Amino acid sequence: MKIKRISIFSEFRCTAEKCPANCCRNSWKIPIDPDMYTKYCHEKGPLGLLLRCSAIKRHGIATFRNTFQGCPFWGTDHLCNLQKKYGVSYMPVVCRQFPRQLYNLKFFCEETLYLACPESARLFLEFCTEDKPFTFTVTEENVSYKVNTTNDDKAFLDELLNARNELITMLKEGVSFDSMAILKYGQDAQNACLIQKPLPSPLNYESREKYRLTCEKTDHMLFNGFYHPRLRTVSPHLYSLCQRYIRNFGRPGRKNTVDANRKLAALKENLYQKLPDLDKLLNRYYEYYLLTHFLDIYESYDFLKCLFYGIAKSNLLWLLVALYAEDQETLNIPELAIVLAVYERRAPQIQTGLFHLDAFQ
Repeated sequence: MKIKRISIFSEFRCTAEKCPANCCRNSWKIPIDPDMYTKYCHEKGPLGLLLRCSAIKRHGIATFRNTFQGCPFWGTDHLCNLQKKYGVSYMPVVCRQFPRQLYNLKFFCEETLYLACPESARLFLEFCTEDKPFTFTVTEENVSYKVNTTNDDKAFLDELLNARNELITMLKEGVSFDSMAILKYGQDAQNACLIQKPLPSPLNYESREKYRLTCEKTDHMLFNGFYHPRLRTVSPHLYSLCQRYIRNFGRPGRKNTVDANRKLAALKENLYQKLPDLDKLLNRYYEYYLLTHFLDIYESYDFLKCLFYGIAKSNLLWLLVALYAEDQETLNIPELAIVLAVYERRAPQIQTGLFHLDAFQ
């Protein structure tokens, strides 16, 4: 199988107990693959009893039970007790792979890194700071992970790859990540799919307009799935940033929206003072989003939703970084990496809030 491996993939090394935001501490539902669950069920002795007591199966999906500290096998030394005592072969597949994103598209595979890990986020930020390109190295190897799509339309996949390359070219040539040209292209590309016509080229789209983030739009993204009081225990870092937003701007339904939007603009201007290359960083973040998520359209055919979600993610990222930067004299890569990683873990929840927003308003 042809494997396309992104440039930061091979540089990743888990920092284990030194990780400043351990994924085991996060209260994710850790899925247990069927083969591993069967192995747990048939394991004998004290280990088998421990594994069966720690696992739960609902609606056909097996997961580990979460404790107050996260994964039940996360030790006080911040290491995995399951791996430490019994070896990697006893860990669920997702634990062995994270933060590696292994995407099998039948015709080829793409291997990238989720930015929900502080170390992968650090590598991303270093590449951005040093102005290194995100490129794919192509090899041919055997793969053990399953196909991630039901689509077998090779011609459409080739069109998507070309469109992704052209969108990234636009970003590199100065088009902002939140340009309305990107959303207009997404709308037309989606319409082309519906009537089974060839996709338009993103390079044919221009616009001086940008998708403007307001406090009202931010409220929709934050308070329709992203923010929850339970963040206080599952992600204290993210909870503190959300609370700072509430203190600065209030909750939805505020009377003075003009004042709130003025504060939002001032907050971004303050961030520019500490992070002058903010616009460049956001463009690189959107570029990486395209490299890791644009091919999801191969299954969903939803161009506009995919492109709009990336714009929303990028906008909310600068907001959270700006809130963090309020108390900081300077910003360094390790600090930004933690903010980025904890945000990435929760970011999928903003898709609920996007149902309330119009991409063209």
